[in-house]
Amino acid sequence: MSYAHWVRDAITLMRSGKPGQVSLFESSVPEPSTMLAETTLRAFRSGAPLSFTSVFMRSHPDVVAHLASRYGVRAGNIRCTTGATTAVSLVYGALLSAGDTVLIEHPGFDIFANCALDAGLEFGFFHREAPHFEIIINEVLKALTPATRMVVLSNLHNPSGVSVSTEVLSALAEALDDRNVLLLIDEVYQDYAGVDSIGLDVERHPNVIRIGSLTKTFGLNALRCGWMFASGDVMQRLKAHCDRVDFGVSKLSHCVAAEVLASSGDYDTWRDSIMEASRPVAQEGLQDMVDRGLIALELPLTGCTCFPRVVGVQDTRDLSRWLIARHGVVVVPGECFGMAGHIRIGVALDADKLKNGLERLAQGLQEYGEDGQAAAVPAGKTINAE
Repeated sequence: MSYAHWVRDAITLMRSGKPGQVSLFESSVPEPSTMLAETTLRAFRSGAPLSFTSVFMRSHPDVVAHLASRYGVRAGNIRCTTGATTAVSLVYGALLSAGDTVLIEHPGFDIFANCALDAGLEFGFFHREAPHFEIIINEVLKALTPATRMVVLSNLHNPSGVSVSTEVLSALAEALDDRNVLLLIDEVYQDYAGVDSIGLDVERHPNVIRIGSLTKTFGLNALRCGWMFASGDVMQRLKAHCDRVDFGVSKLSHCVAAEVLASSGDYDTWRDSIMEASRPVAQEGLQDMVDRGLIALELPLTGCTCFPRVVGVQDTRDLSRWLIARHGVVVVPGECFGMAGHIRIGVALDADKLKNGLERLAQGLQEYGEDGQAAAVPAGKTINAE
C-alpha cells in the first residue's frame, strides 16, 4: 500500500468540508505560517536581501554555514537539495549502479524502496522488530548479500519515532565499512530528540551519508530545503552527480530557508513548545489505551510519531477507513509502512486537539473491537466523517 496514495486520499477527505475531523497522521509540527511570513517580510522589506543569491550548481552558502554551525559538520561536507526525498534519489544515482542491492529497514518509509526501484536497483529488507524497533547489528549483517552496496535506515525511526544511539550507529557503520557497504541515515526527525542530539561524524565514518530537511524539523514543507552530509570521495561523487542532474533547487526558497536558519532559535522554541505541551497529553492518552488493552506500545515517546500495534486487529487499512467514517479521526494504517496490524499516530499537535483526537481514537478502537470488526468500511466506498 503506497503511503503517498493513502495521504492523497486522506487529504482529499480532510478538504471535503466535513466538520469535526481530527488528523493524527501528520508527522511534524504544523507549518509555522505566521513566523514564516514575518521572516520573509523582514528579509525582503527593503528589497532582495544578500541571501538572495545564486544556487546554480552549488549549495546556498548561507544555508551551508548555518547547517555547519547547527550540526557541527564542516561546510565542505554539506550539499543542499530540494528536500530529503530528492536527496535519497541523488544518493542512489550518485553512489549506486543498476543491479546493486539496497538493504532497507522494515517497517519503514516506502520512498526508500520506491526510489531504488526507479533507479533500477535491487532491494531487500532487514527487520526492526516491534515493540522496540531497535537496530540489531548482527541481524543487519546477516541480511547482507554479496550485491549489497548500501544500508538505509531512519533515526529517529519512521514510523515508530524510536531513537538509535550514536554508539549503535557507529558500530554498525564500522561493520559495514569493513564490508565496503555504505550507510544512508535519514535524520529528518532527529531534532525532535533535541537540537543537541549529535549524529555520526562523517569524517570519522567515511561510508556514512546523512540526510535532513526543514520539512520535518520546522514543519516547513513549503521551502523544500534539504541536505546531505558526507565526506571525502563520497561527497565528491555526490557533488559531481548533483552538478550533472540537479538544476531544480529554488533560489528564492533557499534564500528564505537561510533566513529561517538565521533565526533557528525562534523556530526551535516554537517546535519545542508544541512538543512540550503535546507529549504529556500523548503519554496519558496512549497509556490509557495500553491499560485498556486496545494497543501495545512502548512508552515514553521520543519523537513526534509512534507506531502501536492494535490489539486483535490485523487489517489496519480497513480500521483506518472505519475510524474516519465513524469517529472522524485519521491515523495512518501500518500497511503503508509494510506492517499491517499497526497504526502510525502523529502527536505534534495543539494539546487540546490532540486530546480530542486520542479520545476519539480510543472510543473507536473500543467499538471496533466490540463490534467484531463487522462494521468495517468496504474497500472503494467513500469515507466521510459524520
